[in-house]
Amino acid sequence: MNRFRHFLTAFLLPAPKLARRLRLVVTLLGVLLAPTRSMAQGIGEIPRAFLDYVMPGAGRFSEPVGEPPVIRGFRVDGDGGGEVLIGYVFLTADWPPEEMGYSGPIEAVVGMDLEGWVTGVRVWRYWESHRNTRGDFLSIPGFQEQFTGKHIGEPFRVNQDVVGISRATITVHAMARGIRNAARRVADTYITGPEASMEVIEDLTSLSWLEMIRLGVVKRMVVTDRSSSAEILLIHVGTDAFGEVLIGPDALGMTRRRLAVGMRGRAGGVAGGERGGGGDGHVMVYAVNGSYLRFFRRAGWSVAQDGDTIALPRADVFPFGGAGGGMLRRQAGAGGAMIIDGAIDIARPFSMLFSLDSGLTVFSIEYVTQEARRAGGQAVEGAIGRSGTIEDDRGRSRTVDDGQRRSGTVGVDTAVADSVVVAPVGSQQFDFGVEEEESALTATFAGTSWTRVFSILLLLGLATAAFLVKNTKLMWVTLSCTLMFLGFVDGGFLSVSHITSLIWVGPSAFLTDLPLLIFGVFTVITTLWFGRVFCGFLCPFGALQDFLTRFVPRRLRLRVPWGVHRRALYVKYGVLLFVVVPALAGSRVSLYQYVEPFGTVFFWSSSMLLWGIALAFLVASAVIPRFYCRYVCPLGAALAVVSVVAIKRIRRVEHCDHCKVCEQKCPTGAIRGPDIDFKECVRCNICEIQLDERAGVCGHDIEDVRQRLVHIQTAKRTGVADVA
Repeated sequence: MNRFRHFLTAFLLPAPKLARRLRLVVTLLGVLLAPTRSMAQGIGEIPRAFLDYVMPGAGRFSEPVGEPPVIRGFRVDGDGGGEVLIGYVFLTADWPPEEMGYSGPIEAVVGMDLEGWVTGVRVWRYWESHRNTRGDFLSIPGFQEQFTGKHIGEPFRVNQDVVGISRATITVHAMARGIRNAARRVADTYITGPEASMEVIEDLTSLSWLEMIRLGVVKRMVVTDRSSSAEILLIHVGTDAFGEVLIGPDALGMTRRRLAVGMRGRAGGVAGGERGGGGDGHVMVYAVNGSYLRFFRRAGWSVAQDGDTIALPRADVFPFGGAGGGMLRRQAGAGGAMIIDGAIDIARPFSMLFSLDSGLTVFSIEYVTQEARRAGGQAVEGAIGRSGTIEDDRGRSRTVDDGQRRSGTVGVDTAVADSVVVAPVGSQQFDFGVEEEESALTATFAGTSWTRVFSILLLLGLATAAFLVKNTKLMWVTLSCTLMFLGFVDGGFLSVSHITSLIWVGPSAFLTDLPLLIFGVFTVITTLWFGRVFCGFLCPFGALQDFLTRFVPRRLRLRVPWGVHRRALYVKYGVLLFVVVPALAGSRVSLYQYVEPFGTVFFWSSSMLLWGIALAFLVASAVIPRFYCRYVCPLGAALAVVSVVAIKRIRRVEHCDHCKVCEQKCPTGAIRGPDIDFKECVRCNICEIQLDERAGVCGHDIEDVRQRLVHIQTAKRTGVADVA
């Protein structure tokens, strides 16, 4: 804690005006860079050529219809001369929540027939390609075409059902999920029809995930603001057997314990016994999908029935940690359970309400349990009533009327002209298919390139050895491997874009990519223990700067005055805020490529602007050692904050009170006399190699040290008190 206070004091107090200006700039960025793309539907923008490509069997396409909208595709019936509806064309962005790629949303035009088979896919907007930061990976021949002929009942697993693309793992996962989930929502809305949700199912454990959606066991609520959205799925758990299949035994045990000690000391099974419906409480499992998991909050939930509304205490809404287990793990980024008051009669319809912003906007869905269906409670009309009262998270009550509700109900496609022949697509004829359920760990392993995993582990082992051994030759061998493998061959280096991707995509940004997860965990652990080892040995752009310093003649190097250097160090923290704060505010505009040249250099961007920025950084780093690391790097700033609490630091000895050798050789200017600004240290070993670890003293003779002191004091008298 003292180290953290020291960091805050060093960072904020010397420049209060700078801190105020940075806060003002960040606030303006949050306003200006928040997404301006409206939530209005965009399928109407799609040109005819795209429609023909994704649904080649159609002779005519309708205007966009429905909410959310689709375009119907028709073929001419050769016998009667009429038209037959053969499928739907939709834009994935119109069916939120959108899936986020590496640095932005991927909008695709998709065609689907009346039996759930994909007839074609074409990328419409691809922000990563537009920004020219990591290459237009999705245009690789054969990638988009492989989705044609897939059924929406398939899980669309990367490297199993869908062929992945090297160095674009997050993007491929996002596109596959986006196509699959949007197609399922279109099928649920326009094909299956509302009558399917009225069926009584005796054994829920035998259903696939898609069948549960079709039958209304899983209900969907889309939570939106003006810029983005998330999907919340709600499932009533009536029996222990169904709960174990749905969320797995561990999450089920957690739910049992919370139910037993939760509301007013109730006890029992998952829902008051083996069969739900007890008077002590009921369980609703929730799952959250989409790029904006922050939209889910434990506060703001209520349940309504017959015009009465009961708020759920915050303690009765609890996460599993991830998405739990069982079937839910494959379907969502996060999950948990809610305990509903036993006063709610689950043998009759009820509604779940969620207030995102303290009661100003209320989202709702109407839910009919299997118990309600058995009791003949299929009519969901009036489950809430004309009005009700909801209590916000500050205990203030307010009235909710129909105009403030948003319903999650859907209906069958009936808005077809009388002259058009509609193919029979009743719920019995639509086959969703059966999706094989598997754990997230199994899915991740199945989609992993083990050659890449072993390569990453080998490099991490080499870097660890170089850091611990303190050998100059081994250090340069490691930097060479880092530059070539992580930079130009694999491209799996860490970047500040992984921080924004974590904000946009959630934990799945790392959990679906085992090599990236290993690299990230290694970086966090070593930073907490030793400091910025990643910056010194595993950053390819840092390695590139070290090679520039090694080969550029010493006479061309520039010295930065200490006062300028000390203040300029904090610029990178402002750059970090510049990149991260808009992402936290909901902006989907990627900014990192303008301040982080990794993608430009190692992925050979086609943007002249980005190359100009990258070359400027390289030239500056050629004449000022590690210029980019010192003053600009946002990832370095993030790791510097973490390194404030690092445990094992560089030792100082008596010689360090007088010797200036390490101070002059430090590539980041982190040493000032006997003191090391540890948050700026990249653990490059240069100063530690100078120190004889065995003897515990400096490796330089004290007479040599005195001569250097005379030289430095002379330089000071001439006014050149600089850092290398």
